[in-house]
Amino acid sequence: MPADPVRYPSEPAAAVPMAFWRPTLAAAGAIVLAAIPGFLIGAFAPAIKEDIGVDETGIGAIFTFGYFVSAVVLQVGGSFADRRGPRLAVRAGVILAVVGFLLFGAVANSFALILLAFAFSRIAEGLIQPATNTLVSRGVVATRRGTATGIKQAAVPVSTLLAGLAVPVLGSSVGWRWTFALFGLLAIPVWIAVPDAPTVPKRTMRSKRELWNEPHLKLAAIGGGFAAAGVVTAAGFLVLAAKDAGYSDSSAGLLLALGGLVMIPARLTWGVLADRYSFNRLRAVAICLSCAVASFVLFSTETKWGIAIGTFLLFSAGWSWPGLFLFAILALHPEAPGASTAIVQTGIRVGAFSAPLAFGWLAQNRGFGVAWLFPAASAALAAILIYRASIAVGNRATVAT
Repeated sequence: MPADPVRYPSEPAAAVPMAFWRPTLAAAGAIVLAAIPGFLIGAFAPAIKEDIGVDETGIGAIFTFGYFVSAVVLQVGGSFADRRGPRLAVRAGVILAVVGFLLFGAVANSFALILLAFAFSRIAEGLIQPATNTLVSRGVVATRRGTATGIKQAAVPVSTLLAGLAVPVLGSSVGWRWTFALFGLLAIPVWIAVPDAPTVPKRTMRSKRELWNEPHLKLAAIGGGFAAAGVVTAAGFLVLAAKDAGYSDSSAGLLLALGGLVMIPARLTWGVLADRYSFNRLRAVAICLSCAVASFVLFSTETKWGIAIGTFLLFSAGWSWPGLFLFAILALHPEAPGASTAIVQTGIRVGAFSAPLAFGWLAQNRGFGVAWLFPAASAALAAILIYRASIAVGNRATVAT
């Protein structure tokens, strides 16, 4: 790949990173806690449909509602983490996540109550996501932040893996509600592990209005929205699509788990490469999204082999980009890590909450073959927009020089 022409900003003077493993593992654990409820809903979608009487459109509506809640909370979560410190923000998110898990386990016996439980999970996610970005930016040594971000974002496929394994391991013995409740125990080690991190003077922080006026952030946020509109459908509907193509419930769950397993080294690899080599990170994200387009086209064949190959391609390349994407933004905006990444993650959530409902309606009324063409088109548009963002970053550096 071409060398990255951008000269990234220097560190704020007050931010003196002190460690690597503790903040990195704490951030990764918090991400698992925030992400896994959505993957559990996708993995247990057939059982949830049967128990509470919803169809594919209803499952899509659950995801749409959850991502909408997350997008709203992200607007304040990033600035809160920057100003009050990531430790407070992460721990507040952990408490809310536990409430969500307990509600799933105790009272989620109707569509409305599932929405209530998922709302607590998504509020937690809206706090945890930008707070962990701030934790990495201020608590990890600069030369290893790419690796730390890769590990943190690899926690998302770990959640996919755990959710997929939960179907055959826990689903048949304790049921999907108790499975949710048991995962709430992850909050204990996360709470203990979260370290404090250095703060920076408020006068050095940029306002959200200033950040939104940056062309590369606008393009990255919109492109991230279209990217999410493509890839989140795989988390919510891959199990249902695989079952429709002829896989059993357990086999479909294991397929999702294997996809998560493949994505872990893929995201870690991007993090290590970002630390060791100079390349255009946003352009690399655009290439990954081009692979996602090919994956969705394979899914649209509605065959076992198409879904198997498409799953490998999607999770190994097409969905390997989030850590690299966030690291590119962190490197450009060390003065406001939570707020700047919250902007692009808000775009991601907007795309995520708009996609599942539309995909569910298409799958129910036109079949999965047609429905998978929707995320294919969305991922293609995302690749173009993020490529344009990489150009805007280069223009920004030229003007600054």
